Amino acid sequence: MTDQTRDASAESEAAHSGIEFISAERLVFFSDAVVAIAITLLALALPVPHGATSHGIFTDLSAHRDAFLAFLISFVVIANHWHSHHRLYRHVVRIDRGVMTMNMFWLLLIVITPFATRIIAGGGAFGARFAIYAVIQIATILTFLAMSRHIRRNRLLRPGAPEPTSRLDDAAYLAVAGTFALSIPVALATNSQWTFAIWIASVLSARALRRLRSQDST
Repeated sequence: MTDQTRDASAESEAAHSGIEFISAERLVFFSDAVVAIAITLLALALPVPHGATSHGIFTDLSAHRDAFLAFLISFVVIANHWHSHHRLYRHVVRIDRGVMTMNMFWLLLIVITPFATRIIAGGGAFGARFAIYAVIQIATILTFLAMSRHIRRNRLLRPGAPEPTSRLDDAAYLAVAGTFALSIPVALATNSQWTFAIWIASVLSARALRRLRSQDST
């Protein structure tokens, strides 16, 4: 092979790598935009208070406290999903059909979350409404884990880049998914809003596992 041929081959490979990197960036930008729209939809669905007096407005706000609580929960949930997605894709330089398919399904679940928020803030049959929301979040976490493992297994990261997630990270995500799953029968049996406390426990358990990871890395 002549020097000219090698140079041409190197240029072609560099151009191909550049195209793949641009495709990966477009996927990330598109995903960020969809997540931003989902969070915006949460706010647009909030009830507007009505009342002829200040007392009437504050009374109406209090009457819709479930809707505002559901908004805050979903805002934190979507923000956490986005943060995990950002960490996962920050060193990805190429994508394949599997990643695109899983990422689109992940975005579908993110977009459905505002609708699930309106469901959980509705009236009656709290256990069933709670279960619908929890199932969507479980599916979102499991889809994210599938993406993470696919990216690591197919070496879609920049050469020399650290892996975006580890086994302890996977365990943390599974702990969150597990507590969401545990909350479903509890909500169906008790029909009580205190079941939200189980979700708080999921956040604490995930943080404990991530703290363990940081201690192991030092």
